[in-house]
Amino acid sequence: MLKQEFIDKVTGLPWANRACTFEALDCWGLVALYYRHVLGIELHHSPDYEAGSDFHTCFDGEVIYWQPESIFVEDGIFVAWYGQQPVHVGLIVNGMAFHSRCEGGHVRADQVRTIHKLYSKVEFYSYANSRDSARSGHAEAPGDSASGDDIQQVA
Repeated sequence: MLKQEFIDKVTGLPWANRACTFEALDCWGLVALYYRHVLGIELHHSPDYEAGSDFHTCFDGEVIYWQPESIFVEDGIFVAWYGQQPVHVGLIVNGMAFHSRCEGGHVRADQVRTIHKLYSKVEFYSYANSRDSARSGHAEAPGDSASGDDIQQVA
């Protein structure tokens, strides 16, 4: 699917907790659908996400697959914080923050500076492909990790 086709298809869809469909989605569901349908990458889903755990718990299980960036990068993600707690995630698409806002919200695009104003801290990440390489700052292809901790592909 082309990037613009995806944007057109999901913009305005309602937020729903733990949803990852073209009918409704939460913030992580949007990221997972984008990576699957636009970039052809199946992202890791921690059991915490599927079990409905709070965002902070899910974040801890997922961030190991992402490489921190000093500024936003196209097709990367942002993680927004309130105080010491990560509370929201979204994509960087066409230089905009593309995200699904919580209860009563929907998929929308905002300026990145708007996200900075809404939250106390914003971090940026690119997909690193491997747990080991994400923390060290470089991505490895699946199967290249000496530890055998490669990402399991999710259908």
